[in-house]
Amino acid sequence: MLPAELLNVTQTQYLRNDAVHNLLINLTKEEAISFRNRIEQALEDFSGGGERQYQPEPSAVCRPNGQRTLFRTFTSDSSVGAKLVVEPPLRPDGKKDPLHGILVLTDGQGNPSGILDAEEVTGYRTSMNVMVPFSWRKNIDNIIIFGGGMQAMWHTRLILTLRGPEVKNITFLNPVKDQIDALIAKISKENEVRWKSNCSFHFVDTTAADFQQQVEIRMRDVDCVFCTTPSRKALFPSHYLTKRSGGCRQPFISAIGSWQSDMIELDPALLHHAIATGGYNPHTNGSSGAVLVDDGNFALENAGEVVQSEITAKDMVELGQIVALKKAWTENKSLKGIDDMNRFISEGFVVYKSIGVSLTDLVAGKAVLDIANGKNHV
Repeated sequence: MLPAELLNVTQTQYLRNDAVHNLLINLTKEEAISFRNRIEQALEDFSGGGERQYQPEPSAVCRPNGQRTLFRTFTSDSSVGAKLVVEPPLRPDGKKDPLHGILVLTDGQGNPSGILDAEEVTGYRTSMNVMVPFSWRKNIDNIIIFGGGMQAMWHTRLILTLRGPEVKNITFLNPVKDQIDALIAKISKENEVRWKSNCSFHFVDTTAADFQQQVEIRMRDVDCVFCTTPSRKALFPSHYLTKRSGGCRQPFISAIGSWQSDMIELDPALLHHAIATGGYNPHTNGSSGAVLVDDGNFALENAGEVVQSEITAKDMVELGQIVALKKAWTENKSLKGIDDMNRFISEGFVVYKSIGVSLTDLVAGKAVLDIANGKNHV
């Protein structure tokens, strides 16, 4: 017979990736919006609600063999937790296995409440983080997604869940055709059952001789560009988006792949263009634009785009600040600058750099446990 202290382990839920996936893929639009609202609240609490001071700084360890490990810890009044994610070194054949990790949650007294495999919940959390500013955009007809892994998959699922009827085209840019063929086949099948969007899916091979020409052509009328790769060089030159003909709608560009200072997806010139084109920046009270981020302090040292562009803290606005301002506007519609802000985030040239906020890991993990326990309000 097992000792009592081992029997107590059964009181802690352990959700493997397949269980987390089944819970999240079956959320209705209303439930997904409720999940997004919890992410928004976490971002607001972090940026302006005093929670930043209680979140330890994330850290990463890089070993000589190429293995990278990300450590994130997080706290709230009612929960404490940590996430570990490992990026494996290159295999002998030069390829790299997917990231793996674990999310551990306790209650406010330190008693274990849940253990989750990190891949699916992180993929969903990170993609839902991007859905916050995406939900503010007016035009989303044509979409480009760099990547073909779990982040690209969850980005696509959430786009279709939240705004499927509005999307006309999604184009995936990736060097592996078989991977995208499988992704499109899977998404198409899911779409037929769940979202029933009329969106069409396309593929551009990034190893093709005419790749740059194809990308430039497609970016002439793109509304949203989502970057989901662990790249160490800019995925495309800035002028594909900054030199479009007059009268074109302004794009929304998101990058979530780089989480180290030597990783980069976006040409730094894109960040400077977003600032220079005007819009809204509460730090300057002027007409300058800003780069949207989730954690400005961490981005200054760890986001390759921010580091290499050499922009400063006053050039960035955190999502949590925007969420708070939008809520304040609902209570006082005469607030100065709110119209400029809404025009900027809905129709302006917006670059969003996400590097991750630990508090959203906590919120996402708790939300998944709530769903598993039948609390479908999320």
